[in-house]
Amino acid sequence: MQYLIASLFLFASSPADASDRYLDCLLLIEQDIELGRRAAQIWAAEGGGANAQHCLALADIAAGFNKLGAARLETIAKRNDAGDALAQARLYAQAADAWLEAEELTFAEAAITAALKLAPDEAELHLIDAKIKAANDDWHHVIAAVTAAEKAGVGSAAGFVLRGRAQLETGDTEGAAADTVNALSVEPTNIDALTLRGDVQRAGVNIDVVLSAPE
Repeated sequence: MQYLIASLFLFASSPADASDRYLDCLLLIEQDIELGRRAAQIWAAEGGGANAQHCLALADIAAGFNKLGAARLETIAKRNDAGDALAQARLYAQAADAWLEAEELTFAEAAITAALKLAPDEAELHLIDAKIKAANDDWHHVIAAVTAAEKAGVGSAAGFVLRGRAQLETGDTEGAAADTVNALSVEPTNIDALTLRGDVQRAGVNIDVVLSAPE
C-alpha cells in the first residue's frame, strides 16, 4: 500500500494546472491521511473542480479505499477540465494502479488500455501495463510491455525484474539472467532482483559468470 501511495504521488501531476491549494491538499494527505481526506472532501464539495476531485481520489487511495479512488480517477479523466491527453492518460494509469492494488484485474486492464490509447509513447504507462499483465500471468505481453518502456527511454529495475521474471516463466533463462544483471546494475540491493537472481541460478544459469562477463 505504501508503495502504491508513493508511486501515485510521484507519477501524478494535477489533471489541470496545479494550484497552491492543490499542492497544500497533497501535502496534508502525506502528513495526516484522515485530516487530508476530510479537507479534500470539503474542497470537492465547494466545487473545486478536477484538482479537488484528484486530491480526493488520492486521499481515498491513501486511506485504503482503492476501488473508490480508482473509480473517481476514471471519472476525472473524462472531465472537460482534466487537462490534455497526457494528463488524462496519467489519470487512467493511476486508476489502473489502484485497481491492481484492489485485485480488480479486469478494471485495471481496461484503465491501462484507455491510458495507452491516449498516450501510446509514454514509457511509464507501459510499465504499469507490464505489472498488470504479470498479475494475469500474461508473460509474453509482460516482455513486450517492458521492452516498449525501454524503447521509450525508461529502463528501471522494476521493469527489468518484471521482464526477467517473464522470461524465466517462458523458459528463456539466458534472457532472465541478462535482465537480472540489468536490474542489479540499476539497483544493486533491489530485493526483487536478488530474489530473481536466486531463481535464475536454481534454473541453471550462474549469474556471477554473467556479471563478470565483458561488455
